[in-house]
Amino acid sequence: MSRLQLLILWILAIATGLYYFKSKDVPDSINSKTKLEIGSDLVSGKTVDTIDGFKVKAGKDTVTLKKQEGEWVVSEQDDFPANLQTISRVLDALRNTKVAQGVVASDEYYDRFNLDPATEEEKEQPDSITLMAGGKESATVYLGKTREATGGSSGTAGRFVSLSDDDSGVYIVQETFGFLSANSDNWISKTLTPLEEGVIKMEVAAPNDPTFKPWTISRKTVLDDFLVEGLTEKEETRTNETGTLKNVFSSVSFVEMLNEEEYKTRADEKGIRTLKATDSGGSTFLLTIIPEKKEESAEPKKDDPAAPMPSINYIVTIKVLAGPTKPEPPAADASVQDKAVYQQRVENLADLAASVNRMGKTYGGRYFVVNTAAVGSLTKNRGEFIKPKTEKKEPTTVNTPPVRVPAPEGTNPPTPRIPGTPPPPPGIARPKEIPSKKPKIEAVTPPIQVPPIPGSQRNPPKAPAETGKPAEPEKPADQ
Repeated sequence: MSRLQLLILWILAIATGLYYFKSKDVPDSINSKTKLEIGSDLVSGKTVDTIDGFKVKAGKDTVTLKKQEGEWVVSEQDDFPANLQTISRVLDALRNTKVAQGVVASDEYYDRFNLDPATEEEKEQPDSITLMAGGKESATVYLGKTREATGGSSGTAGRFVSLSDDDSGVYIVQETFGFLSANSDNWISKTLTPLEEGVIKMEVAAPNDPTFKPWTISRKTVLDDFLVEGLTEKEETRTNETGTLKNVFSSVSFVEMLNEEEYKTRADEKGIRTLKATDSGGSTFLLTIIPEKKEESAEPKKDDPAAPMPSINYIVTIKVLAGPTKPEPPAADASVQDKAVYQQRVENLADLAASVNRMGKTYGGRYFVVNTAAVGSLTKNRGEFIKPKTEKKEPTTVNTPPVRVPAPEGTNPPTPRIPGTPPPPPGIARPKEIPSKKPKIEAVTPPIQVPPIPGSQRNPPKAPAETGKPAEPEKPADQ
């Protein structure tokens, strides 16, 4: 073998080795093919539509969402209702995520993309979304490193992901899933709706405060104003104050949810208020409102008058005392509309009762922290809802005794005198009016004589006898 042939063999061996190690270190995404092509759905829409739960894992935290009786709940929060907007955002992201690029790689290279779920390094473990159907795990989407944008621009250009049922490689998608969180507190719905129907009666008391006077307000329908019960004749309701309680339960947001141990540490039961509320459907609820203990560090310094007053939060508990009652049938002469409303309420009674029972299970035994604006009006004293009654002054009338006008002489019969009036003074009789004939005044205008036009045939010149002057001869017409 010549030296030239030996040199060629060495060159080919070195080139083959370089190609092997290069292809092993960086997978070739151009010449190789993954299971999913560019533009394909990362997760099929059919799969997303059929799931009844999913699990999100990030680091050591895990949160599980599931459908229970047609409602999404958070398992780690004792099946408390989930925030539907957050649920929809996750499902829409899974349904709309497309493959931007496929990278062929075996499992041994997944750690380079932070896609190895078996790694012991917590910072290198991937986040994941595990889909469930029928209570069983169906597929898992692993979320690895974010891909940085190229071309000098800052930011991200997608994320590396892999699928549990696809070992052909990893994929690059445009969706970064940066909104995901495994903190269960971020997944619950923080809106309280303690009453199913509009409230028509409220009874407020303070069991630990003997100086507090209980008060009750009520109204016949949800369209009427609240009136304070037990008013005296000199008191009336401040309807502008009770009007603030009409929508107090329409939408109340809570800050956080406490367990029993946290409640005991933070509640100040000396200022407790109880509210028994009845809605238009006949359901009765008991709400307990407890002020939160003030923190010493939160109190303003005495030498700083400009320091703001600390805000006081309240802890609220909700308990269902009784479900809806059957509505009273309308009278025989009731209107068609009243009869239709009664029929509709009877038909919806079963659904309303189921909803109230579900509410009792959801809110029972929980402690919700709300701000002052949410329930502050329920902690007011009775005197803040009443005012002195304003008496309506009737218009003053002055009665003047009638005056008798004497009848003129010659009238028959004379005008009768009104009883209780003094007789008319003598000599005040109206004199008779004697008609007098007044001369007629006439205006006579003498006739005006219009002078005749000279030479006119219609107005011939007067004779000399008439004028007393000799007649002048007529001039020819051509002169």
